[in-house]
Amino acid sequence: MGIFTNKKALLLTGIIILIGGVSFGIHANSKQASAAPAQKINLYETTNLTSLDASKITDGVSSSQLSQVDEGLYRLNKNSQPVNALASKTTISKDGKTYTINLRHDGRWSDGQKVTAQDFVYSWERTLNPKTKSEFTYLFASIKNASAIMVGKKSPSTLGVKATNKYQLKINLSKPVPYFKKLLSGTTFYPISQKAVKKYGTKYGTSAKTTVYNGPFTLKGWNGTNDSWTLAKNNSYRDHKVVKLNQIRYQVIKTASTAYNLYQSHKLDMVTLAGEQNTQNKNNPELKTLSSGRVGFIQYNEKDKTAANKNLRTAISLTINRQQLATKILENGSTAAKAFGVHDMLKNPKTDKDFVDDAHTPNTMDYNITKAKALYQTAQKQLGKKQLTLNITCANDDTSQHTADYIQGQLMNHLKGLKVTISTMPFPSMLTKVSQGDFQLNLTSWGMDFADPTQALTILTSDSNSNMGHYQSKAYDTAMNTADGKDALNNTARYHDLVKAAQTAGKDQAVTPLYESRSRMLVKSSLHGVVYNKFSGAMDFRTAYVK
Repeated sequence: MGIFTNKKALLLTGIIILIGGVSFGIHANSKQASAAPAQKINLYETTNLTSLDASKITDGVSSSQLSQVDEGLYRLNKNSQPVNALASKTTISKDGKTYTINLRHDGRWSDGQKVTAQDFVYSWERTLNPKTKSEFTYLFASIKNASAIMVGKKSPSTLGVKATNKYQLKINLSKPVPYFKKLLSGTTFYPISQKAVKKYGTKYGTSAKTTVYNGPFTLKGWNGTNDSWTLAKNNSYRDHKVVKLNQIRYQVIKTASTAYNLYQSHKLDMVTLAGEQNTQNKNNPELKTLSSGRVGFIQYNEKDKTAANKNLRTAISLTINRQQLATKILENGSTAAKAFGVHDMLKNPKTDKDFVDDAHTPNTMDYNITKAKALYQTAQKQLGKKQLTLNITCANDDTSQHTADYIQGQLMNHLKGLKVTISTMPFPSMLTKVSQGDFQLNLTSWGMDFADPTQALTILTSDSNSNMGHYQSKAYDTAMNTADGKDALNNTARYHDLVKAAQTAGKDQAVTPLYESRSRMLVKSSLHGVVYNKFSGAMDFRTAYVK
């Protein structure tokens, strides 16, 4: 979410992934839920579902939906800590490099087949196979031979994961990873049925009918392109008795006003508020404010000569009044970003200070028009042009468009001779365009799959498939490699490595962080037991019910 997380993550803007580390109402008991007249709810997303294939998902909506219809070894609870899902017991070697994981015996695919250890082996090898063209192969880098496999130097069968028997996995790491169980909770590490992939071929995961499920719900009514679908209770799910909802109906709604009107007319059970809606509902008892573990930012295409100019990028950053953007434009509880990350990812082991506060680098993100103008003039001289033109590519949802309009106004008002245009398009089209390198500036966001700074920082490493701006820095890569290499099990040293990496990216203006995303939303008082986790990348409806 994200795998933008996970997840994911993952490059997405304004998508209604409603998470926050809290649960609404009280949890259901069987008596209450069985007495409910209709266990059905209506929700929405602001962009279309694009895939149900764990190896190929690149956006937050798809990852969020997959987390409802499938599950992996672990889930993150409301405190962002991994708890067993399909795993029943985990043994970790003293050096932190070997994980032996016993699986439950009652996991089952919707086609009746058992979920086995081999389903995980197949899934991970398939994701790393260069032919699959998965975006998130870098998440596997700590597993033995993964890096060589993803570039075609070794066969996928050499990956350091084996099914030692039908219900046991053995994972060998090339280096210890302190957050490995959290990493394994992401949708990229979900199992995949080899039998189903063989049956459906390239169509696997491209529609509801060409996918099998092992989670609380199954998905129906999605043909691969339509803007509505339904999650139905999966009676084959290993823990189906805890699931009270029979149906969750989704539709794609791109404008906040339309969604709000549908909520008011009782056709939606949740709605994210925008602009004046927040003021109108400030005393509404159904109002909730959720931190979404997401950072909004501008990424730059460093293969474009103009966008590659560091002084221009820094001038852009210093021209944006982040506080004004958060409070006057977004008006949804979001706060000004301080670094490329969000609060509560990690604390300083010595001082307990938040990571983003330590990582904040002066003169890189502060609102300073005077310095911005000076840097802009330097950029003009370096580029040999008095008149510069920049284009911002973004999704066509309300949040993206309002943010882009604000940035356009700020830049053109304060930086003389700069023309800024905006290209808006549906999110899938934007993602395709950006992934092909067809952009100058891209307004987007990244969701953290779990609470660790690497969730954001890793995408800026040289070998990351999500490094769509092609940022390159030896100092940055070294700090990141040291953090999750030599210093992996030294909490203090690792913390300072990550701070160094974040400050390096800040000085280079690798990306321009804008805001830490929060959502103000209305939730029908009849809906209880929904768990929202700030860093999970998805809602958990397993204990939800309508009272």
